[in-house]
Amino acid sequence: MATIIAFGDQPGQVEAGLGGTILKLTESTYQVTIVDLTNGEPEKNHQSGYRKREAVKASRILGIDERITLDYPYLELRNSTEIQEGISEIYKNISPGIVFIPYSIDTQPRSKITAEICDYSIELFHQKDLTPAKIKIFYYFASPLAYFQKPSIIVDISKEIEMKVEALKCYESQFGKNIQNNALFENTLQLNRYYGMLIDKKFGESFVSKEPIYIQNIELII
Repeated sequence: MATIIAFGDQPGQVEAGLGGTILKLTESTYQVTIVDLTNGEPEKNHQSGYRKREAVKASRILGIDERITLDYPYLELRNSTEIQEGISEIYKNISPGIVFIPYSIDTQPRSKITAEICDYSIELFHQKDLTPAKIKIFYYFASPLAYFQKPSIIVDISKEIEMKVEALKCYESQFGKNIQNNALFENTLQLNRYYGMLIDKKFGESFVSKEPIYIQNIELII
């Protein structure tokens, strides 16, 4: 069974982009690790730790095996050799079969940088490993209202939507205590409704694959 890594630029991004899909995966006993490149705190010393505490609560709801929140500076995140080496080491330690990354055409600067870092790090990992296992890469929409991209896959998360909302509620620093009145939350929910509608379901999460998707059993898509 494949191990899975989902990357975000800060805690909360992965939950918003593919929280329902992660709930499906963990329910099916897949090993999922979330890696946040920063703790999301804008303060220069970024030592208060409130985002990390929120991430711990959300992780319990998602049922993930491990969450790694790195301490790269949120406001000054850069695609450097140092961070590429660090992410490459994570690939080496976890040996993922599937990786989820924010989509690289994202107009939000830190999401775009995160995508570049992850892509370069996979190349670096393959260069160091002479017999690397094939890693399947899926890109999720981190700020989907800024653009439209036709998805390669839409996952039905109708049964998982309530738990996804519970995970997002953990991030009071982003959504506030009354999450239903937050525009960002409502936009996320509306997008899930839209992609659900495209597959005749209530809610969906969408992904892009830059490579053809291999299916061994045709019954899986019927």
